[in-house]
Amino acid sequence: MSSGPTAYDVAHHYDEAYYADLAERYTRRTRFARTRIRNVLSLLPPIGGRTVVDLGCGMGTFTLESARLGAVAVGVDPAPAALEAARRVAALRQTRSVLFVRADAADLPLAARSADVVLAADLVEHLDDATLRRVLGEAARVLKTEGVLVLYTPDRGHLFEVLRRVGILRDGDPSHIGLRSAGELAAVVEEAGFEVVSVRSLPSHLPGWSLVERAFAPWLPALRRRIGLVGRVEGS
Repeated sequence: MSSGPTAYDVAHHYDEAYYADLAERYTRRTRFARTRIRNVLSLLPPIGGRTVVDLGCGMGTFTLESARLGAVAVGVDPAPAALEAARRVAALRQTRSVLFVRADAADLPLAARSADVVLAADLVEHLDDATLRRVLGEAARVLKTEGVLVLYTPDRGHLFEVLRRVGILRDGDPSHIGLRSAGELAAVVEEAGFEVVSVRSLPSHLPGWSLVERAFAPWLPALRRRIGLVGRVEGS
């Protein structure tokens, strides 16, 4: 990808109001929240009794969902506002077996071979190539043998993203500096020493439109809304 802003240049984009809104949608189980949770959980292996590290956890959606499924869940995020929101929701839902840590996903304060699953849901689109490589390197370091990497991110080839790039849609997120196609993402993951086990297209939450995506995305790349990638450390 071309040179430009880094992940650290756009890290200030989200504030307390953003995380509060996400927490409210998660608590109310809006259509957006339900679809996002269903999509991501469909990518995970059985996690009961296992350790899941949720990178860029935000207000903790997948840290909390992993704990609900019986995992020991660690949410990692550099933003204090995100972790404050996550801890509030965890307390409200009386969720146990969760830990929220303020840290950079490119420099994890976790022991080597300590995680069964490393998940990054809606994170890598905020990362420039160099930072993504560092994050993947840290994921490879902390994953156990047979550990699983799960990535969930928008597909840059989807119709909505194309319309944003040409200026027809004006609701783009300026922090999305690392939108990639499925092929581009898989290539970076493989370069980081992972074996790509599967790459799936997952639908949006929009009524009607999601049905079109489900029906025609296998043949029309412009309808592939979300990338769900699963990998393993090469040689494990």
